[in-house]
Amino acid sequence: MEIDMNTANKVKHTSYQYGEEYQRKQVEKYKDRANNHWQFRIQLAHDLVRNHVVPQLGDRAKSTIIVVDVGTSIGTFALEFSKLGYKVYGVDFDEQALKIARQLAAEEKVQPEFIRADISDWSQNFPPIDIAICFDIFEHLHDDELGALLVAIRKNLALNGHLVFHTFPTQYDYLLYDKRLLRYPLYLISKLPTRMFERLLRIYAAFFDIALLLARGVDYKETIKTWSHCNPLTHTRLTDMLKRAGFDIVCIESATLYPSTHAIARIFKKQLISHRNLYGVATPKV
Repeated sequence: MEIDMNTANKVKHTSYQYGEEYQRKQVEKYKDRANNHWQFRIQLAHDLVRNHVVPQLGDRAKSTIIVVDVGTSIGTFALEFSKLGYKVYGVDFDEQALKIARQLAAEEKVQPEFIRADISDWSQNFPPIDIAICFDIFEHLHDDELGALLVAIRKNLALNGHLVFHTFPTQYDYLLYDKRLLRYPLYLISKLPTRMFERLLRIYAAFFDIALLLARGVDYKETIKTWSHCNPLTHTRLTDMLKRAGFDIVCIESATLYPSTHAIARIFKKQLISHRNLYGVATPKV
């Protein structure tokens, strides 16, 4: 059964369909997931659920545990958790992506239920959700949209429900990894103590913003506001947003999960603020 929400037609300028070519490439990545960076994301989702959620659900049969893959796209995590025997829903506003998700589900002989909805304006009535998988979604939503999504998820979670999340990239990724010339000065301070490195990185980012303002009249945050990754986060910012949305945090951690072939990028892995992946588990406040 497909539920087509009214809000699905109210697409924001930061919510857009990626198109058939993009989805085709996503399918290629999914089918080759054992050999690309998707393996690390998928394994992370399994580890977070196994280590932090399953022990809290007691002896319940998996078929009675409601899992929602929020922003499912072509259905990656919906398919993964369906294979494990959970009762799974996948939610996305992109009908082309959902069409592909259903085809993949048929190929892999699993039956998650896919629902069309815009997750940044989500008011879908599910059965109480035991596990909300929210991977690679936060960075696509502005603060107001993300806050609204977190509140909606919290209201739909069961009393003992869990939000399992991952976001990539993080706030200073553009300085450390995207532009080689920008990161060379940071290499010189990469071995400083953590607090000093973080302070100097923020100062460096402020100077970069000043340069952008002089050259273009906008800072970096303004520059990326219509990009796909419009809201890269930090540990502190995401923690604050989860708490304001009514969550208690079970765990929130960072790492650089994907292998890097560049020596300088590998050096930055030693500094927490330079970690590229931010992930964890949260539950509704009692």
